[in-house]
Amino acid sequence: MGIVREILSDGIESILFLILFESLYDNKTFIRKNRIKTIYFCILYTIASYFSTYYVTKIYHTLIILIFCILLLAYITKINFSISSVIFFSFLSIIFVTESLTEIIELFILNINLDQLFLIQKYFWIFLIISKLLQIFIILAIFKFNKFSIKDKGTSMSSLMLQVGMLGFFIFIVNFSTFNMKITKLYNILIFILYLIFLIIGLKELKKHEKFINIKANYKIQEHQIKNMEEIISIIRQEKHDFANHINVIWGLCSLNRPNTVERIKNYVDGISDNLHSSFKYIATGNDYLDGLLSIKNNYAVKNNINFDIMIDEPFSKLKIKENELISIISNLVDNAFESFQPESNIESKKITFDTFIEDNKFYIEISDNASMIPKNIQNKIFEKGFSTKTEKSGDHGFGLYITKQLIERNNGCISLESNSEITKFLVSFKIKGDDK
Repeated sequence: MGIVREILSDGIESILFLILFESLYDNKTFIRKNRIKTIYFCILYTIASYFSTYYVTKIYHTLIILIFCILLLAYITKINFSISSVIFFSFLSIIFVTESLTEIIELFILNINLDQLFLIQKYFWIFLIISKLLQIFIILAIFKFNKFSIKDKGTSMSSLMLQVGMLGFFIFIVNFSTFNMKITKLYNILIFILYLIFLIIGLKELKKHEKFINIKANYKIQEHQIKNMEEIISIIRQEKHDFANHINVIWGLCSLNRPNTVERIKNYVDGISDNLHSSFKYIATGNDYLDGLLSIKNNYAVKNNINFDIMIDEPFSKLKIKENELISIISNLVDNAFESFQPESNIESKKITFDTFIEDNKFYIEISDNASMIPKNIQNKIFEKGFSTKTEKSGDHGFGLYITKQLIERNNGCISLESNSEITKFLVSFKIKGDDK
């Protein structure tokens, strides 16, 4: 009976471990698409856990499982060792919290000691069933609601998960070494409280770190806006100088007072009219910061012979979104459109369109270009962190569209890509301000 119980428990754990991997690694189709690998993983996990439970002392049992599971997950799923470690320690934390909580409750309600809980079958079955149900509930909740991805290497959340898991591992081993203590109830309560305190402190520090990152991001956006304003001022000064030159020429023609002066002035004005039409212009979007950004982009388009067609049918004032995040989203998408026209591109009529419209109570932003088509085999990778179609070796590449997607989804929006031989289009949708349905 004990063997069946152990195999069943280990089998459930192996599946939960893979589900947690799917959630934290943002690969929620791994089990469905890799059934043979899943079965292989579950069998090896169950065998290793079973033999370490019955043939290895309790103190070393968890250590062996730790090393084996980290290596096995990395091998089966093709992820690196560090990510596999974070996922395992996260799983271990869930195991520790659920089993410790179940253990404390059972010791108090049934008025038994730790020896009785693990050595008497009915008590151990109660402990096993409750703890596994809690684990299933927690991991399924993480799978459904989690938005954090362990792919974000070096994030503070990954660091916290690793630290908490290692603390849980240490406590797990120490707990087994105190198996015969007479005050196990008090001991387990104390350890559980200390563990929760450590977790709360870690989460508070994480929030402080994220707040610092947000402040830093806002500072960069403001710095970008200052540069935009400086460029606008520079353009205005240049145009002021050009207009002054034209006025001086016209004044000079008037001063000559020749019979054909009016005709000569008319011809001169007709000659410079093209330049006047293509000069810097302000764009009215309903957002002052965005006005400056798009005006700068329009000036860049003029200088590079790109037709930048801006049609603001709906003002951005209808959106409920932080200005710095909106600027970052628009800037990244527009820059991506401009960068799609490679220097060696032989497209004669380069065109970028920027449109806004409302449809089905949603605010849409459409940015398209007629540059080369994005190959179909990489269209589903375009929003992945670190992925880039650029050949230059730069750490700045491969993050623009990834960050853009994260910002859009953080504001309950969606982004989609359509690319063919004629057009590449990014379509972003948000809820309209005041529409909470």
